[in-house]
Amino acid sequence: MVRAAKGRFGRSGRFLGSWKGWVPGLRLYEAIILANFAVVLWLVRKRALVGLDAARILRECLGFAIPVSFLLLGALGLRSLLAGRRAPIRAWIRLYAAFRPLSLLDFSRFVLSVSLTSFAYSWLKVTLPLLRPDVLFDDFLYRVETALHGGVNPGLFLQGLFPYAALWQGLDRWYATFIYTVLGGIAWFVSVLSSRERARFATGFSILWILGAWWYLAMPSLGPCFVLKDDYLDVRAAMPTQSAVMDGLYANYGRVRAFHRHAEGTDIYSYLGTAAMPSLHVAAQAFFALVARRRSRALFLLFTAATTLTMFGAVVSGWHYAIDVYAGLLLAWGCVRLGERFG
Repeated sequence: MVRAAKGRFGRSGRFLGSWKGWVPGLRLYEAIILANFAVVLWLVRKRALVGLDAARILRECLGFAIPVSFLLLGALGLRSLLAGRRAPIRAWIRLYAAFRPLSLLDFSRFVLSVSLTSFAYSWLKVTLPLLRPDVLFDDFLYRVETALHGGVNPGLFLQGLFPYAALWQGLDRWYATFIYTVLGGIAWFVSVLSSRERARFATGFSILWILGAWWYLAMPSLGPCFVLKDDYLDVRAAMPTQSAVMDGLYANYGRVRAFHRHAEGTDIYSYLGTAAMPSLHVAAQAFFALVARRRSRALFLLFTAATTLTMFGAVVSGWHYAIDVYAGLLLAWGCVRLGERFG
């Protein structure tokens, strides 16, 4: 059992006092991730009635942890090469510091934490139709965003303002790179040598995905590309990759809804969950931009541009309502503040 003395927190986000048990020096974000993982696992098993055994949990966590680990090693090497541009000895000093046992342990703890976060996020999202059957906020979100924009549908407005198939095709390819931009951003920001900086980033980033997933549960929604299909036929024709992903997600959504009627032989793909509010595509890249703002002007401009492209693509393609995008920006800002405060 793990207990904290007096339950207070220190400046570094660790529990004050000595921990008695198997997890010494547990950070605040690690405690939040473990608690979230336990609650989501209970919900999936006891409320959604989906059986998840230890083998599947381990397999899915490893499926995320392994690529993140390789990218993190690559980022460590790249940072070392950049540090040694003028004085090669600096590269070796940085590599030595990065690969000390305590540093490797800290990196390993982060990889484990982010893997558990990814697992909990994916399963909470994909089981929404079982946890809140027949509850959708799409009509409400559509009415709110239309009212906010003076009676104009933002998706249709952007399609009319930029009616260029070549542009939509470019957005199709850009949207497909989202996961790589996120994994690359994680690796770069976590590969800093300062454990305090790493904890700040990890705290804010993990809270972003945790709060985002619970927001999905509070306001389940599919998105305009699913409930207003006729409005996005031309765009979908020009975005074959995203159109195929949309079809795959909706098919999996149908399988999940019918799971209790046809559980035998039905497998749920956890990475094919469907939810619109908030847009975590936008939130993740906006989070990177805000983190980089005081650290690297180049990265700030890069991720600001990435956020802008993703916002445009999310609305014009129908993946999200415009209000989902605004919520994602607000979530990113709040989580950066929380990371700076409690990391």
